[in-house]
Formats: sequence, C-alpha cells, structure tokens
Amino acid sequence: MTSWSQQNIENYTKEMYDEVQKLTSADLLVKNLNDKSWSAVFLTLNASINNYSKDNLYLNSLANQITDKTETKLEGTSRLIIWDRIVTKDIIFEGKGLVIDNDLFTVSGRANQILQNLTKKNFGYVTINSTEEELKALKKNWLSYLSNKNVEEFKPFDYKNSKIPEISSLNAVNALIISLQDNSTKEAITKKCLKNVYKLDEMPKEKSSSANYCNPDTYTYTYLAMLFGDEKMNESKNANWWLNFWNENHKNMVWNSEKGIYIIKQK
Repeated sequence: MTSWSQQNIENYTKEMYDEVQKLTSADLLVKNLNDKSWSAVFLTLNASINNYSKDNLYLNSLANQITDKTETKLEGTSRLIIWDRIVTKDIIFEGKGLVIDNDLFTVSGRANQILQNLTKKNFGYVTINSTEEELKALKKNWLSYLSNKNVEEFKPFDYKNSKIPEISSLNAVNALIISLQDNSTKEAITKKCLKNVYKLDEMPKEKSSSANYCNPDTYTYTYLAMLFGDEKMNESKNANWWLNFWNENHKNMVWNSEKGIYIIKQK
C-alpha cells in the first residue's frame, strides 16, 4: 500500500527509539507481552531486528510466546492495516498504510511477526481466528526450524495479475467494504485532514480536487472498482450497495487469475 513511513507512527520519537535499543533480549520478551500501542510494538520489532536477529535463545523464547493468545486493543494505529481488525472496527482504514498479516493485537501475533522479520521465514500467520491447535502447530514449526530441522514454509495464495496484491484477499475485500460504512472516527480524520492540509471546512464539490483524498472512502471505492473490474467509478455503488453485494455474494467470489479480478461463481 502507498504512503507509509515511520513518521506516520503516532507517539514515536527518536528518544523512544534510542531507549529501546538499550534493552536486553529478556527486556524485549517482557515488552512484547505488554506492548499496548502500535508505536511500542514497532519499537520492539525494530530493536529485535537491530540487535538480536542471530540470538537463538531469544528466537526460541519468542517461539514459546506463539501460543499466548492474550489480546490488547492497541492504541495509535493510524495507517496500520490489519484487515481482520478493520472488520472488527479496532482499526480505522485510512486508505493507505502498512499492511501486516499477523494480528499484532495478540502476543502470539507479535511474536510471529518478530520471528518472521528476524529469520525471513514464514510458517503461517497468526490471525484473529487462529485456533489453539493451529498456534501449537505453528510454535512446533518454529522450534523445529530453530533446531535446524527442515520445515516446509507456508505459501500464501498468489493473486496473479492483481494490481495491488495486498488488498486482494477476501479478508481485505470485507474490510474495505466495512470501512465504507459510517464511522465518527473516520469523519474526524477526514475533517482534520481538510482543515490542516487544505484549510477547508468541508469536502470540495469538485470531483477532481485532491482534497477528496482526505476521505479514506475515495481510496476505498477505487480499490473495490479495481478488484471487481469496474473500468469507471459507478456512483450508484455506495457503501450500502457494497455491503449488500458482499452479504449476498462473498461465498461465491472467486479470483480470476487471467483478469486479476474477482468474479462471482454461478450458484
């Protein structure tokens, strides 16, 4: 997805970065258990990459956190994209940002993300729906790999010919449609952008104005049109239309690899 940098992370400073770099591996393990914001999670990940990527004891300890399903409602999630958490409305989709496939709201998801970043290996993702048995199997795979055993890697589905693979899963489609629905926080984000960037009090009437991109829905409608092969924006396809469309058809949506879009399989 477009337009993301560390500067987009809320409550993230150089002083915080410098302090976390001083933490021991034991400190970081405890920190991962207790992180309560996206900035804190990112700092733990960053310090792990910078200082402990070859520390086998640290990696094994992280693997043992994989079965910890403790959940925290992370704060400061601007431009963090976890599709499941957009569906549950724990995160507001802002139209752009950093897509993370692991559920960073859980200890297990954070541990898995760190391990993936440190080892460049993928044995599967921790999602909001991961079962206890699935987490046990994932933990076993990590511990086996860290013991120098051969472990088959997870192969994500290939959305062939997709213009933007990160938005092409059905989870992403669902999240995009949910994000179109009325939300007071989304409205506040839009108003803040209009005021701070364009000195406007309301959305411009001109469709060509770049200020329209203050509203995340402008991006979302474009993404959905792209995913379903609409060559032109159809204004009759509003938030309610897309919600009904999803409810009626999501079980029959199939990725067409040749066209790089979703089609509806005949019932």
